[in-house]
Amino acid sequence: MTKILVVDDVEDNIVLLTFDLEDDGFDVEPARSGQECLDLVAAEKPDMILLDIRMPGLSGLETLEILKSDETTRMIPVIMVSATSGDQSIIRALDLGAHDFVSKPIEYPVLAARMRSALRLIQAKRDLEKANKELERLATRDPLTGTNNRRSFFKLAEAELTKTIRHGRDIALLMLDADHFKKINDSYGHAAGDEALLTITEVCKNACRESDILARLGGEEFAICCPDTNLEGAYALAERIRQQCENTVIKHNSVSFGITLSIGVTTFVNGQDNSITEVLQRADNLLYQAKEMGRNRSIAC
Repeated sequence: MTKILVVDDVEDNIVLLTFDLEDDGFDVEPARSGQECLDLVAAEKPDMILLDIRMPGLSGLETLEILKSDETTRMIPVIMVSATSGDQSIIRALDLGAHDFVSKPIEYPVLAARMRSALRLIQAKRDLEKANKELERLATRDPLTGTNNRRSFFKLAEAELTKTIRHGRDIALLMLDADHFKKINDSYGHAAGDEALLTITEVCKNACRESDILARLGGEEFAICCPDTNLEGAYALAERIRQQCENTVIKHNSVSFGITLSIGVTTFVNGQDNSITEVLQRADNLLYQAKEMGRNRSIAC
């Protein structure tokens, strides 16, 4: 049910407006001053505010200005109620961000139409924000594992590298690759391969800190950027992940199988490395050394 906050210092005005609004199916919350309005907005989170311009104490304009300056209440539509359409305060209210205004005595059908217009506009804005967030998620996330994709990884890791250089801290990178992954797909099907990738993702998430950046770079290849981490700490993380994967049985339909990882581990070297790409390439070379030495191992340098 749509919640409407009615703000007026005259009780009769609140009663009459509440009757019409409730008859129209709205949930009405009354406030009798600007300060009470602000307190109720924080507690009740109304969908819309009907705000009288002229009130003793904190005026309607002052109340509106506070509402529109607060990030948490800025999007709530406010319809101002004025004693006359010629009130210069109406111009100020619209400039401050009020959606619309109605004049007293209120003609409820007119008010109802303006309320519907405001609610449609706010819903459209919310839908747009939701769609934009979903587009951003799709642009930065791997669709299977939900981790960062390649593009997002490099953006976030480069930002961490900038902070690392500025503050003279450590930063480490891990490159992980599933061993004999093609055999899993060939033997059990691609759905089983997807299950293996999800298992690797879960193991990595459980082992990583919140500040670590995990990404699927493509295929069965993952990367982890670890801010404030030296080579010893990064190698310990790699071994935790590798051993946990080795000890995990993956079940898919009627078959069970295992997965192992080869991991390359390195750190940023100030004065030698110029970008995350260079550090990642070194980690990738170490990963292939691990493959050549028999797989299911971590190599750090």
